[in-house]
Amino acid sequence: MVGVTYTYMVATAHALIGGVVAASVSNPLLGVTLAAVSHPLVDVIPHWDFARGWRDKPKTKLFIESSLDVIVGVTLTTALFSQGVEPRYFAACILASIMWDFLEAPYWFLKRKIPPFYWAYQIQHRMQGRTGPKWGILTQIVTVAVIIFLVSKL
Repeated sequence: MVGVTYTYMVATAHALIGGVVAASVSNPLLGVTLAAVSHPLVDVIPHWDFARGWRDKPKTKLFIESSLDVIVGVTLTTALFSQGVEPRYFAACILASIMWDFLEAPYWFLKRKIPPFYWAYQIQHRMQGRTGPKWGILTQIVTVAVIIFLVSKL
């Protein structure tokens, strides 16, 4: 893989965090807010993901990898945390938890500095904790496991 400096935590990790927030926090305003705020906070932790090398990847490959990541994340999160949670609230928490990456996607694919997409990219780029796949995947697993444990205790 070409040496790259930009990475983003996988959407699966963010979706899992959004799902556990929905399942653990009964107040929708608080839950959606926590899910949205969780994204940049956990992105600070060094990690790796499929978007690594996004500038050099064929856009079709980036789209397929990113789409599969979202599909796996939403499916796994639904299987684990959706029971007993109002579906619209559950979906809103998941969407809020991954919306930062969705906001960046137009910049990734069009490479044009169009607000607010480029702004979202700039904010996230400055906050990213970066590492390679070996440690980056491990830090994501540990981070998500700890957050799931802590939030589920609320």
